[in-house]
Amino acid sequence: METDQLMLTTKWQGDFVFSAVGQGGHSLTMDAHQGVGNEQGLLPMQALLGSLAGCVGMDVVMILRSKMEEIRSLEIITEGKKRRNPPKEFLSIVVTFHIEGDIAADKVLHAIEVSGEKYCPVAHSLKADVRYRLMLNGEEVAAD
Repeated sequence: METDQLMLTTKWQGDFVFSAVGQGGHSLTMDAHQGVGNEQGLLPMQALLGSLAGCVGMDVVMILRSKMEEIRSLEIITEGKKRRNPPKEFLSIVVTFHIEGDIAADKVLHAIEVSGEKYCPVAHSLKADVRYRLMLNGEEVAAD
């Protein structure tokens, strides 16, 4: 299996604020919700929903443009239903597309379906195996 690696560096800014910077230098600020944090950025779970919308949205635009379809506007609303108790993960996510343009509905539905099933790495990454490593004071600490 071929692999590529992406990296994002996320730094603590104080309180509950974290700033993430990607390989291209673009940044994202995240904070905790009101009462814990100061709402200086997106909640991490909101950032995840935004990543999903951006990924599927880019695919849909690319697919429709390749078919010479005219998109006048595209808005994507992502709604995640979370578990109430920790770890409060998403139980379901609904992605709603609001599109304006001279486009047949079946072509848009096909683009959305192909993105979610085949192309969007964010959608597929929601199923990824996640491992944690600890580097403490410059030394890797192995878990027992």
